[in-house]
Amino acid sequence: MVVEPRRTPETRAVASIAVVLPKDTSQFMGVVARVPELARSTDLSVRILSGGLSNTSYLVGTEVGQFVVRIGCDNAQVLGIDRVGEEAAARRAQNAGIAPEILLFTHLEGHLVTRYLVNAHSLSIDEFTEPAMVARLGARLRDVHSLGSVDGRFDPYDDIRCWMALVQARGTTQPTRLASLLVRVDETERARTPVSESETVLCHNDPYHLNLLDDGTLWLIDWEYAGMGEAMYDLAGIARMLDSDGRDLLLESYFGSVEPDMRRDLDALIPVFVCWNVVWSLIETDGGVAGFDYLNLAEELLDRLPASGSRAPGEEQPSSRI
Repeated sequence: MVVEPRRTPETRAVASIAVVLPKDTSQFMGVVARVPELARSTDLSVRILSGGLSNTSYLVGTEVGQFVVRIGCDNAQVLGIDRVGEEAAARRAQNAGIAPEILLFTHLEGHLVTRYLVNAHSLSIDEFTEPAMVARLGARLRDVHSLGSVDGRFDPYDDIRCWMALVQARGTTQPTRLASLLVRVDETERARTPVSESETVLCHNDPYHLNLLDDGTLWLIDWEYAGMGEAMYDLAGIARMLDSDGRDLLLESYFGSVEPDMRRDLDALIPVFVCWNVVWSLIETDGGVAGFDYLNLAEELLDRLPASGSRAPGEEQPSSRI
């Protein structure tokens, strides 16, 4: 970007980013000012990172490196995001070499600045579902689940109930197939033994393929829904994109073997994971990213959901939320 000469560092930075920021520039610059490596820069280059369905993120270049600046969404409370828990989980992951370095995290606004992983790329669906990658994903989730405990529990069933009440109150248009999926989820919750507090582990809860970056190390980003939960739910978030053999490989890479009860649990939780994402999408029809078709996303998720008692084919899956 061209920066006009003979301006102060602050005015030069503002001038250079004004054309790429859809929101108030002062908000962005307020975040920049709180990070010394950004605040000292006299030549910021900024571009929007695509793919976010709740927050807005930017790749910011400076003389000393590149950074990702996330401007938090305005409806985090409605979405059930616990920023304190998110930071705690992300910092544990950072310290373990699983998540990028955090330079700034604000609980009130949900703004976040991390160091950009220059050589890493987000996974394509083809990469995500390759057998060698599936084995790495299982091992990486095992690393995540070994990070220790944080405050805050993730319960997809509670989220679904809470959000459906809001969907009903708003009169939001719903996919016709959602009703039967909600019945399946309710049956799953009642049929399975609840996970005890001592059995919960720190889970990411959104292992979407674009939330995984690879530079030889597998990195996880977007820890907004991280919390203490059920390991198998995290695995279901990956397994929903795999065929039957891929699901078995995922379980073997995580547990070291595949037992029938493991597979039953995994298959049972895939509709729960999908339902959570579908209902999340309906909530975001009011307050999400302008111009994005969240109802269509919900329909796409339902399109790829296997019928009750069947297993998913090995075909491309739609994106889940970010």
